[in-house]
Amino acid sequence: MASLKRPMILIAAAGLGLAACTNPDGTTNRTGTGAALGGLLGAATGAIVSDNNKRGAVIGGIAGAALGAGIGNVLDRQAADLQRDIGGSGARIINTGDQLIVRMPEAITFATESANVRASIQDDILAIARNLQQYPNSTVQVIGHTDNTGTNSFNQGLSERRAGAVASLLRQGGVPGSRIVSFGRGETQPIASNGNANGRAQNRRVEIVITPRG
Repeated sequence: MASLKRPMILIAAAGLGLAACTNPDGTTNRTGTGAALGGLLGAATGAIVSDNNKRGAVIGGIAGAALGAGIGNVLDRQAADLQRDIGGSGARIINTGDQLIVRMPEAITFATESANVRASIQDDILAIARNLQQYPNSTVQVIGHTDNTGTNSFNQGLSERRAGAVASLLRQGGVPGSRIVSFGRGETQPIASNGNANGRAQNRRVEIVITPRG
């Protein structure tokens, strides 16, 4: 029973730590969140594996916190660099704490029902490629999405072609193809209501998802 209680205490303590990982302006401190999450996992693992050795939890917590803080710090810096380079393009940069998502709406990326990348956004996609080369320790998913207008099969094919077109530009910009996978989700993953024009416009998008390698 004691072996079960110790990880639960560590989880509760880490939960309090996560609640404190905010900046004065109310935004999330990704580095602090990464450290807290890393510490939680490391300490819990150390406690379970080394039930009779309290040092196991301490060592595990320190190692996990260092790893989590390191990943969070890199993502913070990479997001800041992306914001500097493409902040005026209309793309949105989302830092989840363990991934970066560059969300590119159709309006700036493609003409209606087209998979040809607009000339006006190509330099920004190449800037993303340069950023990915500066931060090479990650994998990249390029995912196409549509609204629900039209048939399922058309939307699926369009989302795949659009994701492929953006991925091709990233490769042309010097990102190794081994880091990139592209695919389409069609209309299956909306982020807004398809019941109005504004929501459908948000759903028509390509997302570049950057995930650090552990």
